Amino acid sequence: MRFRPYPGTRKDLDLLTAIAPVFRIDLLRSEAKLIGTGFWVTDVGHLVTAWHVVEENIDADGVDRGPIFAIQTFADRSIAVRNFRKSDKHPKFDLALSETVTAPPCVHRPTTPIAMTLDKFTVGDQVFSFAVLAHDQASDNEALNGHTAYSFTGELSIAQLEGFILVAFDVRLSVGHVSTIFETMRDTVMLPFPCIQTNVPIYGGNSGGPLFDIRGRICAVHCTSFGGNDIAFHVPIEAVLELRTGAEPLGLKDRLRKNVSLIELAVDRKVVFDPPILDYDKLARSILCWLYYALKCLARRELPSRTIQFATAFPRERDQ
Repeated sequence: MRFRPYPGTRKDLDLLTAIAPVFRIDLLRSEAKLIGTGFWVTDVGHLVTAWHVVEENIDADGVDRGPIFAIQTFADRSIAVRNFRKSDKHPKFDLALSETVTAPPCVHRPTTPIAMTLDKFTVGDQVFSFAVLAHDQASDNEALNGHTAYSFTGELSIAQLEGFILVAFDVRLSVGHVSTIFETMRDTVMLPFPCIQTNVPIYGGNSGGPLFDIRGRICAVHCTSFGGNDIAFHVPIEAVLELRTGAEPLGLKDRLRKNVSLIELAVDRKVVFDPPILDYDKLARSILCWLYYALKCLARRELPSRTIQFATAFPRERDQ
């Protein structure tokens, strides 16, 4: 499905391929259970999700050894399994950045990142989400009615089990608007960062998934909701900037540090932000980058964002 929810949204932007449901394998019951959602931020399989989705599967060294996997979807609506390899925990938020690899016998195919944005919210802004539901999960208590955009079904072969495990889920389009903006701390458990409240219906298993703005950019990350009704909370995308990953999988072997942050990868154009994040240290290059971005917007008949973000305005990578 090619989704164009409102006038001005980019043409032929396939948002579903950016979303990655996360499942845990229950060997005793021989089933795969939906436990969360994430979204791709690089084309080599880096996934942003909620920390509590992956926490139980990670050893002290950060290596994922639990029975979890992410689903990669493609434009033809086929699916592939990707195993978690290593995850980084955000120092403050309920967020994680995980490296994933294609599970054999699947052939590696690039993941599909969608542009993120640091543009600020205002109350009343229209937003939407593709909520992931397990195949038997009810959605009949929505305050705002959505509709199922697509259903996915596959079978997973597990070495410890005979036969196959069914993997099935629906992706449900949910539309709403920003209802409240919390500029200061709302609580100390899940949302210690300024967060936003919307009436977009999301469900259990959507933690870590993306919220989109009217232009099809990822603007926030799902944190918690109340069962599909009109109260849901999201962390603005600015929160992901401190997440780190290994430099080598991204072809950055010449880096002095072993790990790099998403803010550094944004400056290097390894992850996509719209508008682009600029760098005071390379001002001429930043000006050219901004002009190129503005020309692309005008070619799409869209107004460029009036927000200009420099990397020096955000925290740098945490100490090793």
